[in-house]
Amino acid sequence: MTGVVAFIVVFGAIVLVHELGHFLVAKAAGVRPFEFGVGFGPALWKRRWGETTYYLRAIPLGGYVKLLGMDPYPEAEDQAGGGEAKADQAMEAAAARTREPVRPEEVDDPRSFARKPLWARLAIIAAGPFMNFAFAAVLFMLLAATVEVPLTIYRVEPGSPAAEAGLAAGDVILSIEGKRVYEPRDVNRIVDPSAGIPLEVRFRRDGQEATVTVVPRIFPGADVARMGVQLGGQPRRTGLGAVWAGISQTWYATVGIITALGKMIVGRAPADISGPIGIFQLVGESARQGIAYVISLAAFLNVNLGLLNLLPVPVLDGGWLAIFLFEGVRRRPLRPEQRGWAQVVGLVLVIALMLLATYKDIARLARM
Repeated sequence: MTGVVAFIVVFGAIVLVHELGHFLVAKAAGVRPFEFGVGFGPALWKRRWGETTYYLRAIPLGGYVKLLGMDPYPEAEDQAGGGEAKADQAMEAAAARTREPVRPEEVDDPRSFARKPLWARLAIIAAGPFMNFAFAAVLFMLLAATVEVPLTIYRVEPGSPAAEAGLAAGDVILSIEGKRVYEPRDVNRIVDPSAGIPLEVRFRRDGQEATVTVVPRIFPGADVARMGVQLGGQPRRTGLGAVWAGISQTWYATVGIITALGKMIVGRAPADISGPIGIFQLVGESARQGIAYVISLAAFLNVNLGLLNLLPVPVLDGGWLAIFLFEGVRRRPLRPEQRGWAQVVGLVLVIALMLLATYKDIARLARM
């Protein structure tokens, strides 16, 4: 039950922050958001405040903000000289979308998303991923300012140098070659250039300190040496140190994910991705370890979601950014049917990725 609650809270917060980015920038740009929802499926809660109806839905795996004029676009009305018939089609589509009576003048409403300049539309779309990165930085700052996490081994790869030396999950790394280490970056600075070089690693296990010799090596698909462990931990920081820690941790997480994704794309690393099942497991494990681990995982998931949404795939934010930029360069919009096909292709790609991730999750469960 703790895992279920943690999953709902973590995923709900990530989705809420993302959609809030779109919502706030749309309001600031003068676009009317007529619906704001967290989750999918049946509505558990609904309330109208001002010009917007807010929803909380049953399945906490996404969210949305519906903006006036985001579909249909003005090109579907009369830019190509279609006249009254196209305007009628646009109003019918708008009525179906808002489920409210649409007056003829609403098609050209100045608060329509489609009537805003390119920079405003780009800002509204980019605001969602940006908020995820900003939220990740805030969470990392919170951790840096309030929690000191010992440099702990979370996992040891079977057959790795660390496993051969006798290190195990739960060990706290104290120093390497006599140099104190406080966070994974400290370890990487020493280990990265040390392929084939014996290193003395001092660690603590069950309150007792000991030393082992580890000989790092370069794993397939990697460019630098590794011991074969997954580490977590950071010292406590205050003031500007905490701010910088939050920003730098977000940056390192972003670079790490992009690097891993690039290696998977070119086949230099296995496609080790997680879907909803895998993420649920990760959140559950973090919840059992403590609130600091949940916050840390939430920060990493925010970075993941921010990057995922920036992929230039139609139906994702990055796809919309690419479409708007393309239209801006060619100085005319895509035809509605071209947009439609782009979204179909994007939807197929996203569904395929989700199916692959779910297959990987189930395969991992079967091996446990």
